[in-house]
Amino acid sequence: MLTLRYDPTIEIKTLVPKVVPDQVKIKRNKTYPSSKEIEKELRQIINNNISKFEPKTISLALSTGVDSNLMLSLIRDEYPKLDIKCISVSFDETSEATYAKKIAESKDTDFYNVTVDNPLKDLPSLISIIKEPRWNLYQYYFIEKSKKYSNILFTGDGGDELFGGYTFRYTKFLKLFSEGDDWKQRVSHYLECHERDWVPDQEKIFGENIKFDWSSIYRILKVYFDNDLNPLDQVFLADYSGKLVYDFVPTNDKFFNYFGVTGLSPILDDKIIDMSFRIPPSIKFSRESNMGKIPLREILSGLHTKNIADTKIGFGMDLKKLWITNAKEIVISTLSSASIFRDKIISRDFYDRSIKRIEETCDLRYISKMLQLLSLEIWYKMFITFEVSSKYSL
Repeated sequence: MLTLRYDPTIEIKTLVPKVVPDQVKIKRNKTYPSSKEIEKELRQIINNNISKFEPKTISLALSTGVDSNLMLSLIRDEYPKLDIKCISVSFDETSEATYAKKIAESKDTDFYNVTVDNPLKDLPSLISIIKEPRWNLYQYYFIEKSKKYSNILFTGDGGDELFGGYTFRYTKFLKLFSEGDDWKQRVSHYLECHERDWVPDQEKIFGENIKFDWSSIYRILKVYFDNDLNPLDQVFLADYSGKLVYDFVPTNDKFFNYFGVTGLSPILDDKIIDMSFRIPPSIKFSRESNMGKIPLREILSGLHTKNIADTKIGFGMDLKKLWITNAKEIVISTLSSASIFRDKIISRDFYDRSIKRIEETCDLRYISKMLQLLSLEIWYKMFITFEVSSKYSL
């Protein structure tokens, strides 16, 4: 959890189908679907859901990215009269909410932006819901807001993992990759493309009671890279099988259940997942133009949607600003006498060195790691030592 930000060794209720390398090979023996075929299937999935629930009003999580805009455009095209409430989340006064509002208004929908000044103040409550040591739980806010308008919330979840949205990772991976690389070298390249999840001295994080070995992480990722798939297929498969299956989807589901909201993600329908793995990487991602999600963009181009971001934005936050304004004080005050140090789960020396490093360089990777340790401390006191309740506040 502290290295990949998810733990695939824990048995969970699988909400989307698992996919292994051999399945990808079999799917490639079929003709891959065109953007028109994907669009037709997405429209059918949307129609099936609307017919099933018959909502008078729906909510939709909207950013300026491709996926949520595709959902909005298709739903509006299919249901011109449907009452749609678009909801965005921002962590400062950025222009993204302004652009998202323009998109919402262009589709004749209402728009609501949730501005979260300090996303850490609610962390104990959020961790009590998901029961895992996570800190970046922004989806709570738009799900909470959506409940005010409808029990049905549409999202564009899955577009990045299934159709090649993490272009910065693919470009970096391909620069590091050589044809002669074995699976261990490929795993190393993959981890380099997820460097925000771990720090260079990762093995020094843990205390005496935790034995960490990088080989355990490599064993988890081996299945995705010890095969003869296209290198980018390996990356897509690892992204899908990791963060999507064990992080984003189950976390969202816990919040949906907590608020009594039915979350609908048409891109994560089994049929769309199957179609996506039949499409070669070169059809999803152009190395020359550094453009991803090409099939989804082709669908959008015919739906007269403007203000789409060319790069991934989503509901992101400025970690440096967060550290300066709120996180530094909260982390230091909470971890000054932390139970995770007392019980030798985490090294106090690592923490002290990291705080000093952040002061000197404002290293974003270490800021992220301190926020992970903060969430671990809260979770540990709630569910392991029972030192605090869910009403605990920072």
